[in-house]
Amino acid sequence: MTGLLALEEVSRRFGSVKATDRFSMALAEGAALGVIGPNGAGKSTMFNIVTGGVRPSAGRVFFAGADITRAPAHERCRMGIGRSHQIPHPFANMTVFENLLVGAAFGGARSEAACYEDCHGILARTGLLEKANRPAGSLTLLERKRLEMARALATRPRALMRIVSRLVVINSGRKLAEGAPQEVMASAAVREVGMGIGAA
Repeated sequence: MTGLLALEEVSRRFGSVKATDRFSMALAEGAALGVIGPNGAGKSTMFNIVTGGVRPSAGRVFFAGADITRAPAHERCRMGIGRSHQIPHPFANMTVFENLLVGAAFGGARSEAACYEDCHGILARTGLLEKANRPAGSLTLLERKRLEMARALATRPRALMRIVSRLVVINSGRKLAEGAPQEVMASAAVREVGMGIGAA
């Protein structure tokens, strides 16, 4: 497998749970790759393996042609490998619908009016339609998780598709799909797991 960064048949177990399962991908220098998948799909584990925060149970990681599988995080940082963390929080004083609308409009570079129908559909799919006019700050923890998933659906895939040339979808620790963003997002397999799609 070639590329500036490559993962070769990488797996990681946490007890009996396979967070990453024989996952392979390569990233060329200068390329923009999007990685999406449902919550709990293995995205964070994969990024932690790349940055050295977690060691794989099997498989190898390469950077600039060198095997860095056993290199600690601080060495990888000096090589130029880093990551940022994103913890989304709802706007507590805005309604559930407004939270979704803001993400869809600004994240997708569309007018609010153009986002109404999509937002309505996403709230229905995530079980939040009846809570649409409630302040997001009044939601239970489970409902906030659902809102987080809804915002991810409304915002991140569209934002990603404007800047990436290739998209990888992870589900249950495995690569579900890879290719041109429009083709990947249109695939039936990706649509089946679409409800929880989010960025790592």
